[in-house]
Amino acid sequence: MEIQPKSDSLLILMLVGLAAGIFVLDLSIPRGAAIGVLYVVPLFLSFRFSQRTRVLLFAAACTLLTILGAIYAPPGSDLTYVVANRLLSLLVIWTVVLRYVQRSRQHAWQQESEGRLSAILRSAMDAIITIDDDQRITLFNPAAEQMFRCSADEAIGQPIDRFIPERFRHAHREHIRRFGETKVTNRRMGALGSVIGLRADGEEFPAEASISQLDTARGKLYSVILRDITERKRAEEALRESEERFKAFMDNSPTVAFMKDEQGRYVYVNQPFERRFSKVSTEWLGKTDEELWPPETARQFRANDDVALAGEAPIECVETVPDPTGGLQHWLVLKFPVTDARGRRYLGGAAMEITERKRLEAQLRHTERLAELGTLASGMAHEIGTPMNVILGRAEYLMQRTQEPAMKKGLETIIAQVERITKIMNQLLTFARRRPTARQPMDIRKTIEDSLEVVQERFRRHNIHIETDFEDSMPLVYADPDQMSQVLLNLVINAVHAMPEGGTLRLGLGLAGGQARMTVADTGHGIPKEDLPKIFDPFFTTKEAGKGTGLGLTVVHGIMQEHGGSIEVESEPGRGTTFTLTLPIHQAP
Repeated sequence: MEIQPKSDSLLILMLVGLAAGIFVLDLSIPRGAAIGVLYVVPLFLSFRFSQRTRVLLFAAACTLLTILGAIYAPPGSDLTYVVANRLLSLLVIWTVVLRYVQRSRQHAWQQESEGRLSAILRSAMDAIITIDDDQRITLFNPAAEQMFRCSADEAIGQPIDRFIPERFRHAHREHIRRFGETKVTNRRMGALGSVIGLRADGEEFPAEASISQLDTARGKLYSVILRDITERKRAEEALRESEERFKAFMDNSPTVAFMKDEQGRYVYVNQPFERRFSKVSTEWLGKTDEELWPPETARQFRANDDVALAGEAPIECVETVPDPTGGLQHWLVLKFPVTDARGRRYLGGAAMEITERKRLEAQLRHTERLAELGTLASGMAHEIGTPMNVILGRAEYLMQRTQEPAMKKGLETIIAQVERITKIMNQLLTFARRRPTARQPMDIRKTIEDSLEVVQERFRRHNIHIETDFEDSMPLVYADPDQMSQVLLNLVINAVHAMPEGGTLRLGLGLAGGQARMTVADTGHGIPKEDLPKIFDPFFTTKEAGKGTGLGLTVVHGIMQEHGGSIEVESEPGRGTTFTLTLPIHQAP
């Protein structure tokens, strides 16, 4: 029968009484009896003390009483026998005491560990659930209560299936069963794919989970740690949506955009970039400019990239890239450094093509130069024309007065050069003070034929053969007849100069794209490729010094623009030159 003392005081009285009774009994029996062993009985009762110190003090008191009993008990046995019995009693007493101390310490350590574990389980932010071999819940921490909205009292003893959606229950039980058959102590529960939990109110939620197993005397236990990742999933979904919106924005932007890493490898290009350069993103990503562009273009890109990455502010630059047609494209590029969350640096870039803007700027500069040149030409013609007329008049007067051959020859040279200067001045005046265009319906075929008639003698003298290809029933064009004659004569005379040893001049007339199309082609020496972009510039000429002013084609180009037409040139050195002109057709009211 287990005695339950009300307090340590009552227990002390009981122990004192028992110890005193055993001591009196010891004093009444010969000292050879092992009466000291009886002290073990009250000693066991002393284990009920709340303090271990009192047990040790009572054990010490029992030891003292055993020794006193050996001294004062009646003699009756051999001394060796008495000492042996008394030592045996003390050995039993202290063996029991030491065993108690050891178990007491273990119990205290266990209680402390359980306390720490309980504190951890209570304070853990993750849900911790322990289940037995039957997959019934044996532990349900506060975080699990909050996660599943169910108290521990309601959860403990219930099958874990209660907190798993029905469609996943069979797979979950099989996963735990197979896990229990392995030697693995823990595992992430990724084998189930996305782990879905079920709250007590029926709401499902995503979770990260890991499972561990432990063999105990009562059977196998499984511990599951769960983390609710609802907010993370929402954040990931929001991030994916944000990335998709950003990608849609960039792909529908009119701006070409790209990103490179610090090694110059492309890591992103948008769809306008792909379309503009006719390559899909897989052909760009992971490659450098040196692998994708001509060396000169790549060096240009790399130099600007280095400047942008070396600073913190965006830089703006104009870059030139080859055009698929063989020309050049001009791009205005904004480059700027980008640093991600991990501290890695990238180069971002946005570009806009400005080829047409560059062309218009060049055209504007050309127009401004022509305007300045016109003003200069008008002034020069006025300032030089009057003295030249005086010189010409005096030279002609002297020609009439002298009969000396040497003098006459010198005066003829003066007159010829003055006339040449006067002709140049007249061309300058024509260029600078072009009269208003008097456009009217006209037969361009007749104008061509009349222009050819004017220079027939030159054709014969230079051994030039004429070929024509005129379309029948050509409609009238809307142009100035005099200026069209000037255009044709300029081109035809240039063709004659290009064929000093003779050749073939071909003239064509037809319709193309709703406009009249004229061609003037020769088989002369041609124009070098590097000179073609400059042939319509004022004072540019490929003729020898003294044989051309460089204004003829400039005037022709201006006339064609004023008429809403165009003029283009194709040439190959040694094989001739072809001018192609277009004019609007007259639209009858």
